[in-house]
Amino acid sequence: MNCGASHCTRLDFSKIGRLLDVGGGGAAFDIELCRRWPHLQATVFDLPFVCDLTRPRVAQATLSDRIAFAVGDFFTDRLPTGHDAVLLSNILHDWGEDDVQKIIAICADALPTGGQLLICESFVADGKQGPPLAALMSLNMLVETWGKNYTAAEYSGWLRAAGLEPEGVTPLGGLGANGVLVARKP
Repeated sequence: MNCGASHCTRLDFSKIGRLLDVGGGGAAFDIELCRRWPHLQATVFDLPFVCDLTRPRVAQATLSDRIAFAVGDFFTDRLPTGHDAVLLSNILHDWGEDDVQKIIAICADALPTGGQLLICESFVADGKQGPPLAALMSLNMLVETWGKNYTAAEYSGWLRAAGLEPEGVTPLGGLGANGVLVARKP
């Protein structure tokens, strides 16, 4: 998600010291969060070439001392541990239900007790008939990938199956995502 500063203020990161951004891509979310929350340290976990392309962007933002990189593939490599929260921003809609459940379980395994999983997506309404932008993006994902946009209820079920407790969705006004679903590891 391209996280503007206004979106980043809707979530409270005051008690999150270390964030793992799984599939963090260009680190847009991490850069904005670190600017907003001066105590925050972030790690982008992504494929080698993605990390190589993103390092100069983080350096240009003068955040190389607070945003680190961990190279890997979330399907084959174990996620780094020691983070208070794990972020999946516009990752899960690329995958079918089985893979989504696998990714959620991998993230849950990397979290400490009390840790949070943050799922930032365009959630489709439980009736699957809107909102319009999420439904249209879901159709696009069905054509171009193995995935689609899922409902918060679907994610909540998968989160519970992975041993996490969903805490609700914080709405966002962005085009790339309409909310963040927060779940905690008991």
